[in-house]
Amino acid sequence: MAYTHQDSTSSAINPQSIPPLPLPSGLTSRFVDCTPNSLIFHIIEALPANPTPSTKLILCIHGFPELAFSWRNVLPLLSAAGYHAVAFDQRGYGRTYSPSPLSKDSFRPLNLIKDTVALVSALGYTSVSAVVGHDFGAMTAYLCALARPDLFKSLTSPRPPTSHHKPPPPKKLDIQTSLLSLPSPRKHYKWYYCTPPANTEMTYPTGAPLHEFLRGYFHLKSADWPVNNPHPLEAWTGEALSVMPRYYIMDADADMRGNVARDMKALDPGEVKRLADRWLPDEELAVYVEEYSRTTFRGGLNWYGLQTSPEIAGDVAVWSNGGKVNVPTVFVAGDKDWGTYQEPGAVESMVEGRSVGRGWYRGTKLVKGAGHWVNQERAEESVREILELVKEVESGAAAKL
Repeated sequence: MAYTHQDSTSSAINPQSIPPLPLPSGLTSRFVDCTPNSLIFHIIEALPANPTPSTKLILCIHGFPELAFSWRNVLPLLSAAGYHAVAFDQRGYGRTYSPSPLSKDSFRPLNLIKDTVALVSALGYTSVSAVVGHDFGAMTAYLCALARPDLFKSLTSPRPPTSHHKPPPPKKLDIQTSLLSLPSPRKHYKWYYCTPPANTEMTYPTGAPLHEFLRGYFHLKSADWPVNNPHPLEAWTGEALSVMPRYYIMDADADMRGNVARDMKALDPGEVKRLADRWLPDEELAVYVEEYSRTTFRGGLNWYGLQTSPEIAGDVAVWSNGGKVNVPTVFVAGDKDWGTYQEPGAVESMVEGRSVGRGWYRGTKLVKGAGHWVNQERAEESVREILELVKEVESGAAAKL
């Protein structure tokens, strides 16, 4: 299953002409023009009651298939603590756009850093108290802290970084062969996301069918699905990875919608909705449905080449030979999130000083009762961990331990 990078197929409609998103009280949205160096970013922000020139910035970065909207419950809590809290739609997502179409070459690792730095500058800041990433946004946050420790003063990451020291070894590119050779053939979701049919299969049909798919996808990866009981994996082999749920290690004979449907078939829709109403009710899920119906998933899917293509991953070889994050770092995730363990050894790489410099790692915090969507499922606990690290930095106690 070869990786095929494709051009973005986002809507030709100017996002600034679309009615604003329905946002909770205390949040506003706007566009920040960072051209010609970057894009026109759609941001959602919350300001403290009495902002001053010394008000500090906390930047939150979403993952897949999410949006800046995913931080809707986190941002007001950060602003209540006195911070300018900002989330933005990443390149290829939501309402962030370019005056000209995004080419496939624009979806490269260094653009994750360039986009974020350009936005921070356009917002008028010379430092960021915390860069906070979720899912794929954790990769953006990690690379920003790695490349610009002078700008990004702390890192909160609900996903361990994959190795940036060198392109993925050949054995990683053989994982599909290993999975397909199992008695019940499987396939890895990252490699599936890089295939030409994935975008169409996930996007269409839109409307109610897309709502049903996304409801299942969010439910199965949350703590609401009792099957989630994650634990460390022994090795990067098909047999070891096959214990993970279908949303990560898919049945080989079905696309992602089909894999999600197989697990959702046995569940009571009423119970699923009752559980979801606590953190992602239908009217909020509708925001994702409407945005992805307009843009398709193409832009977000393009980023998976970062982790599956040696040629693209090789862009970060500039930090090879020992490059590590050297700012205070904490890893925050739900205790029911398989994402913590999907790449064997990733958490250990932080603890043991291989991806985060020795003395800079502040610990692994697993939030009870949260799954993959920790910032949505448990916003208050997520904010507590962010602020604890930020306060350490601001107190001057954040030197290397």
